[in-house]
Amino acid sequence: MKQKIILDDIVSIRGKRTDGYVNFGQKPDGSQFRIPVIIIEGEKEGPTLLVDACTHGDEYEGAEAIVEIAKKLETEKFVGTFVGVPALNFEAFSCISRVSITDGYNLNRIFPGNNESYITHRLAYTYMEKVVKFVDCVITFHGGGDVLHLEPIIGYLPGDDEISKKTLELAKAFNQKFIWSMQNLPFNGVTSIEYKRILGIPTVLPEVGSHCGRLYDREGNVKICSDGIVNVMIALKMLDGEAPMPVEKMNVELHYLHARNGGIQKLLKQKGEIVEEGEILGEIYDVFGNKIEELEAPYRGVVIGFWSVPVIRPGDWWYLYAKILD
Repeated sequence: MKQKIILDDIVSIRGKRTDGYVNFGQKPDGSQFRIPVIIIEGEKEGPTLLVDACTHGDEYEGAEAIVEIAKKLETEKFVGTFVGVPALNFEAFSCISRVSITDGYNLNRIFPGNNESYITHRLAYTYMEKVVKFVDCVITFHGGGDVLHLEPIIGYLPGDDEISKKTLELAKAFNQKFIWSMQNLPFNGVTSIEYKRILGIPTVLPEVGSHCGRLYDREGNVKICSDGIVNVMIALKMLDGEAPMPVEKMNVELHYLHARNGGIQKLLKQKGEIVEEGEILGEIYDVFGNKIEELEAPYRGVVIGFWSVPVIRPGDWWYLYAKILD
């Protein structure tokens, strides 16, 4: 049995639920940089599932789902331990920012962190040492934040080893159409990679929701996250119940296509659309109305997401475009 997570400050204990904080640095005003943690113990020993959100502080759908599920689990019977972290990067969460305000670092590019470096590096290090290393599986929620639209897509790390096979099993159990083989990420320091490499922990990374549609799809996307948590808990035999009827799934490899120029961008292909190689995904115009760029589909694939703001800058992610693997 894994050691239990120790909280530095306990806010409340209510039945089988404990709420509190893990601290990782004192601010000039004497308050703490801290991670909010919810721990709910089941009736019997079993897997410890960690579910977190807001590694990027503007990705909120998973946070709302964690709060909802935690409230339900207080009164439901289940096996094992549920650990919820609704706002991992609490500072960025509070400021509606993708990255940390104090040092400007992107938390999901610097794992496993460094306890002797900048405060965001210390956050990553502390989280791994005081929380992640004591769990068996992780769901880490992401989303499009304030500028990207994303179709719900569930990331997993491919491979023939047992951890990778378990990750794929849990990604499928989450039960969304698109499952994302994350073997070609164009950046390092990502949680799911480092949790597997250092701790041997299977991690799924759902990307769900964004500010682009929160006016009309917020509740629906929160439900996707909540249902996904329940589905994974059923797959782990933490909750009784039957798995839902599987949706038809598409296994994809996601690529980030960048804009070369800045200007007013127009989307010619929409979410979920199958596009043939060579078709034009989007166009960019200057302020005089002259077309200055076209983006060709590099292969036959499906549109998962795109930059939703009319003005795009040179180098920004323009389309999140996926190769269909099966």
